[in-house]
Amino acid sequence: MKRLFAGIERIWLDAEDSPLPPSIRQLAGENLLLGRTLARRGFKSFEDARAFLDYHFYHPADPYEMPDVEEGVKLIQNAILTGKKIGVWGDFDVDGQTATTLLVATLKSLGAEVQYYIPVRERESHGVHLDGLERMIADGVQIVLTCDTGISAHHAANFLRQRGIGLVITDHHTLPEQLPEADAVINPQRLPEDHPMHSLAGVGTAFVFAQALCKEMGRPELVEEHLDLVALGCVADVAILRGDTRYWVQRGLELMRNPRRPALLQLMQNAEITPAHLNEQHIGFSLAPRLNAIGRLGDANPVVEFLSSTDSQAIAVFATQLEGYNSQRRFLTEQVFLAALQQIDQDPRVLEYAVLVLHHPEWPGGINGIVASRLVEIFQRPVILLSSPPGQPMRGSARSTEGINITAAIASAQHLLIGFGGHPMAAGLALPAENFLEFRRLVSAHVELQRAQNRQKPVLTIDAWVKIGELNLDFILELERLAPFGAGNPPLVFASRNLTLLDSAPIGKTQEHLMTIVEDEEGNTRRVIWWQGARSILPEGRFDLAYHARPVNFGGDLEVQLEWIVARPLETETIHLSDANRREVIDLRSSEDALRELDRLTIPADQILFWADGEFALDLKVKQRWELAPAETLVICSPPPSQKILSDSIQKVLPKRIILCSLAQPNDKPQSFLQALTAMIRYAIKQNGGKAQIPRMAAALNQREETILAGVDWLVCKGFIRILSREPDFLIIAEGGVPDPSQLRDKEARLRFLLEESRAFREFYQQVSPDSLIKEKP
Repeated sequence: MKRLFAGIERIWLDAEDSPLPPSIRQLAGENLLLGRTLARRGFKSFEDARAFLDYHFYHPADPYEMPDVEEGVKLIQNAILTGKKIGVWGDFDVDGQTATTLLVATLKSLGAEVQYYIPVRERESHGVHLDGLERMIADGVQIVLTCDTGISAHHAANFLRQRGIGLVITDHHTLPEQLPEADAVINPQRLPEDHPMHSLAGVGTAFVFAQALCKEMGRPELVEEHLDLVALGCVADVAILRGDTRYWVQRGLELMRNPRRPALLQLMQNAEITPAHLNEQHIGFSLAPRLNAIGRLGDANPVVEFLSSTDSQAIAVFATQLEGYNSQRRFLTEQVFLAALQQIDQDPRVLEYAVLVLHHPEWPGGINGIVASRLVEIFQRPVILLSSPPGQPMRGSARSTEGINITAAIASAQHLLIGFGGHPMAAGLALPAENFLEFRRLVSAHVELQRAQNRQKPVLTIDAWVKIGELNLDFILELERLAPFGAGNPPLVFASRNLTLLDSAPIGKTQEHLMTIVEDEEGNTRRVIWWQGARSILPEGRFDLAYHARPVNFGGDLEVQLEWIVARPLETETIHLSDANRREVIDLRSSEDALRELDRLTIPADQILFWADGEFALDLKVKQRWELAPAETLVICSPPPSQKILSDSIQKVLPKRIILCSLAQPNDKPQSFLQALTAMIRYAIKQNGGKAQIPRMAAALNQREETILAGVDWLVCKGFIRILSREPDFLIIAEGGVPDPSQLRDKEARLRFLLEESRAFREFYQQVSPDSLIKEKP
């Protein structure tokens, strides 16, 4: 698996120690971190903090505080009482699916005649479309009720008004400059920002409307059985978990832990989730993707019947179909992701722009946003991915980083676009293909401007510095009282100092994650999972690590799981030299004739040392890493396999001048490596009594010593050789051995993993600035 550098420097800040009121301390008990976190997040009174932790003490807002709820309820109530057919228009993401299901089920329970429609993404995209409305009218619909959409549906509103069809909009998206001319526009964005209902998602807004309707019709109990849908949709839509949104999600999660909805129980079984231990992460990473997949790749209309059904056989069949869509989503996501990385490999100049903008004629529109989010994590910059079928406009999705408003950046080039829309962190857009280059230039320039106005590097707030051995289950379970976590209520960030990496291995169905083992100075070890970390370069030497800690259920037992956020080298390993004392670095990595440029520098031969590990065909007197000695000038002829080897080699030479070159390109392919390693071992057996010196073999192959050892282990498992003696710097090897097929797969995976790390660092060497590459040491 190809590995990439994923580093943007962040400022680590310790969370402020806000004064801890005695009432908060009383509520937190012995867990002072719980109390401090409540204080840091603005809680001052016992009553407010208790209501945050325990929803039984929270009082949600009156639904009628939402603008136009009263008008909307009157219209829909009248339609039900007079037998008018109601058309519910939804959206294809999980928020829209759950909102549609909630409204359809509630209306039917109240005796309404209902028809519903969710647009098919591939051919219609988001929004309320006139052709679909015409079909509804032809089917006898006399009033339309939207959910999770409609706030910008001016044409649809005018179309329905002209035909005498009523329109009630329930939506939560950003308000346009002018509201559509609907009979009622119910949107929490119309409330003040500090109102407890302001952050409701589409399904939350639909719920509040349904709540008021059921109360008006004397059936208030009907709607609360759908709180599981509210939790599912709000978490899937990354709603801000404050105020009423948090309250309804808390109640919905409790309902999901004792599921009464057969469809959700089936989804949990397929995802191997124990309902009693379900939390918001299970929704975000397991349940929501299964439902989102059909919305992105197929037709989400059947989801409404699925979520409402009690037919176990039909539920099982459709859930299996969802698994198929989810597998297809994962496959396509990986294909688009790899294709995007390949484009970057082939043209690294795309990384010179403040926004990474890529396109391909065959990328499916429903996948672009998912992949863009992954690329944002890797390259720590906004990303726009576009589908570009020949002869058609480019269409795609944008995702951003904290502090960069990508929609504002896109708006700066709106004269080049067919259309766009979104919010600060995400957007959708369409543009003519001929405008692509100018669009990329303008949107990048605007992002550069935003960065200039906010010069501060991204900040990572550390909630607590702890020793990895201190994180026991009881302590973490106490902190879970703060859950559900999400937007507006982030999970706590822990950090531990002075760790080393003992081991790592790719995990997951597509090997996209990493399971690492870290150790502190006291010898305590912990596993840390690094989501989507398989293509990131691992830290070398000692480092500090920031991570989340959550309880997870393994085989029926709860244990603490640490989740990697970011590592940084120990501050003691880095010093900042004044400009006067800084080494001179000459960069010839991209030079077409580096040798000629070296000659022009006229450096005396006795002051220059050429370093090149591995095969080197040019006529230069090069030294390998084990031969290095102090010199005035160090010429690095070929990319080394790791930052540690680079830094250690520079320390051996202590040059005043470093010249970076790329005069040779090492081969990190497993087959080539094993052929070369086998030849060296045969030579050692025949000419050196079987003594194989690991450091010299590593230098001769331009690899790390651990890669050499992994290759040797593979050859042992194949039965080609056997180890007679293992010493710190050498092995005594003999021909012939006993094959061990049971270990071969793991040994091969380990070898490939290490070779990919080396190849990724060599790519990093080729692309990054000299300052990022040459790390000074004391």
